Amino acid sequence: MKPARYSDDKLIKQFNRGDRQALTSVYDMWFSNICYFAYKVTGDMAEAEDITVTTMEALLSRHALFETMANVKAFLYITARNKCLKYLQSAQKQKTTHQELSVIQGESEEYILAQMVKAEMMKEIYNEIENLPANRKDVFKLFYIEGLEVSEIAEKLKMTPGAVSTAKSRALDQLRNIIYEKKLLPAIGLILVIKEMFF
Repeated sequence: MKPARYSDDKLIKQFNRGDRQALTSVYDMWFSNICYFAYKVTGDMAEAEDITVTTMEALLSRHALFETMANVKAFLYITARNKCLKYLQSAQKQKTTHQELSVIQGESEEYILAQMVKAEMMKEIYNEIENLPANRKDVFKLFYIEGLEVSEIAEKLKMTPGAVSTAKSRALDQLRNIIYEKKLLPAIGLILVIKEMFF
């Protein structure tokens, strides 16, 4: 996640200059998002991590070329998308004809676009989770990300089970309201999105 002291304009200027902290910030800001995207497209975590690493390396080696953070984002998605398509095509080559590969690529384009949208949604949700009050954030992460039971969370955080349930409910309500206000997705779909992302 990007340090609060950086505005996008300042970050891109520092990034262009090859400032080590800015390079690290951009790397950290996008790594998990691109890795999630690559995994959803390829279905292979090891391959997704390799694609992400090589994509990030390509970005960092060209750090002086980007005018805006939007350019950085576009480069990352386009590069990762192309690497994912190359992987998918390679995996299918032994099983399909050239004509079938064209069909696969057309279907992959639509699927990839959907995964890009989902990855962006995940990034926004993660950002909002980090902005929750401390106890709600801790409960939310332990329940939805680590998969602990209410009783386990209560013991870990030295809270009563009732307090854990209340914090979990309030965290969801807060996220639902924020996401609805930002029109990221219909509020009613928040739980389904969370379950798909974390389970």
